[in-house]
Amino acid sequence: MGAFGDIHLLEVFLSSTKANQSPGSPCRTADLILGQYLAFLKTTQGLADATLVLRRLHVKPFLLSLETTGGFIDLRGLAPSTIHDYIIATSKPLTRASRKHLVSGLRSFLRFAHANGLIERPLVHAVPVILTRKLDRLPQTISWEDVQKLLTMPDRATLIGKRDYAILRLVAAYGVRIGQAIHLRIRDIDWHQELIHFPAEKGCKVLCFPILPEVAEALLSYLRDRGEAPSIEEVFLTVRGAPRPLGLNNHLGSALKSYYRRAGLRATRCGAHPIRHAFATRLMERGIPIKDIADLLGHRSIETTFLYTKVDLERLRTLAAEWPEVKL
Repeated sequence: MGAFGDIHLLEVFLSSTKANQSPGSPCRTADLILGQYLAFLKTTQGLADATLVLRRLHVKPFLLSLETTGGFIDLRGLAPSTIHDYIIATSKPLTRASRKHLVSGLRSFLRFAHANGLIERPLVHAVPVILTRKLDRLPQTISWEDVQKLLTMPDRATLIGKRDYAILRLVAAYGVRIGQAIHLRIRDIDWHQELIHFPAEKGCKVLCFPILPEVAEALLSYLRDRGEAPSIEEVFLTVRGAPRPLGLNNHLGSALKSYYRRAGLRATRCGAHPIRHAFATRLMERGIPIKDIADLLGHRSIETTFLYTKVDLERLRTLAAEWPEVKL
């Protein structure tokens, strides 16, 4: 189980750390401090489980870097230079999104530590500002023809192949994030009204689309083979052992890499996000207004959608051709 994939076990973890807590001692273990921090985020701030996973992912290594030889941490002696140097060294190999999560996670933890007396002075300002420009690169995408090729890779004679195909079909048909597809619930599919609903994720809006024939076929084929699971809300379940929902961090990473490889696709990012980009790029190439594309993708801000204007090469060439010449 990785990074609290089953986040409901957090309460069990917290109860065990509280049992070993020494309230009067400023020295505590990394697990104890982390448990208190995650409990604060969950019970006081009401953060989503996926956010707790990200916070743990970046805060725990930071705490472990502060451990003494005895395995304890005394945050009272934490210096601003230690925080600054750790982030600069750690952020170098990370992606733009991961750097954002790193600095926001450590700022959040430092606020918690100061508010709860673990550090004597606020150290949030010791976290350096790392520039993460959104429009400094082209989106990682594949062609629409490659998307169609990728859809043929899952073995639809097997249950796992039917599941993976249905998930990929949802992403390709509606341009949703793979998390929205993977965590689709039975009640999100309205067969009578022929509508499918996707919950909000990562700041995106709630989405509702008509059920396309190819989507209905993929879902029904999988659900017939999957069988009944009365106590489980999610559509897509594991296929090994007792059926259960896919974990919060399970985005079919290894399976998608295999499908990319078998399809002969060379992409720097072998996940579902290039399919979402291909969906948006296809709309852009068809002349769909960017505001409509933003609505279809669920973007709350149209600025997020501006990234796709960089792949509309035909329009960019037109702009370049029509730019007036300057006579000196």
